[in-house]
Amino acid sequence: MAAPTSPSAAGAAPAKRVARGNGHGLLWARGLLALLGGYAVAACWAAALARLLPGAKADATLVATMAAFVVYALAAIWAYAARSTLRAAMGLLGAGALAALIAWLLRGNIA
Repeated sequence: MAAPTSPSAAGAAPAKRVARGNGHGLLWARGLLALLGGYAVAACWAAALARLLPGAKADATLVATMAAFVVYALAAIWAYAARSTLRAAMGLLGAGALAALIAWLLRGNIA
């Protein structure tokens, strides 16, 4: 007699069935977080870095804007790499809030 090949035939519990389409909403949420949340975080860090960097105002603003492209890419990566969508949102919110606070505290230091 041949050995059973399927787990259900061997007495194991059947595999949990997932409804079709489940998870697409979370994927869209992470995509919007990456797109819009990443933009907001990058804009806040550009404003904060423009106020923090030494040198001429135009040079500091240019360097801060270029650095914001890196921040945007990292924020988008974080939106997909976090364990949950809530954790991704909280991470982006924390990073944006920190940058906004720095920019607000140094608000008189740029043109």
